Amino acid sequence: MSTGFSNTEFYKELESVLPTSLGDQRKIWVASIIEKNIDIRDLASLLNGEYKVASRFLWLLSEIGLARPDKLFAALPFLLDFTDNMNPVYKTSFANFWLIAGIPPENEGKAIDMSFQWLLSNETNVTIKSRSVLVLFKLTKKYPEIKEELKLCLEDQMDKYSNDFRKRAVKILRELERI
Repeated sequence: MSTGFSNTEFYKELESVLPTSLGDQRKIWVASIIEKNIDIRDLASLLNGEYKVASRFLWLLSEIGLARPDKLFAALPFLLDFTDNMNPVYKTSFANFWLIAGIPPENEGKAIDMSFQWLLSNETNVTIKSRSVLVLFKLTKKYPEIKEELKLCLEDQMDKYSNDFRKRAVKILRELERI
C-alpha cells in the first residue's frame, strides 16, 4: 500500500474542493505545492473547469505568489498564453500576479498593453484599474516612453472612480514628475 503523494489525486482534490474552499484550506494547498515542488503548469487545467473552480484557482495562484514569488513568476508566461482563449476576466488576475511576482521580460509588452486597456476600460473594476496603474508605473522605469501616456490616462481617469483611486493617481502623478 502506497502512502506517497499523488499529483493526480491532489489535482482531483483541488477540482472538487476549490469551489467551496476557504483561505485556511488554500494555505495548506499552497504549502503542499511548494513543499512537493508541484509545477503550476500541471494544475493550469483547473482554469478550464467551472467558473468557481477557475476563480478560486486564480486566488490560489496569488497565494502561491505571496509565499513564493519566484514559483509564480516562473509560471506566468505559460499561464498568460494558456488563458488566451478563456474568459477574459481571468486575464485581469495578471495585474495582481505581476505586482506580487514581477513581470517576466517576455510578457512586458503584453503587460503594458493589457494594463492600459484595463485602466481605460469602463468594464474594469477599480481594483484592477489601481493594480494596472501600479504595474504601468513599475514599467515606466524600464520604458520611460510610456510615462507621458500613463500621465494622460491618470489625469483622464482619476476623477471617475473612488477617492482612493484618485489619491493613488495623484501620488503616481507626483512620482512620475520625479523620474
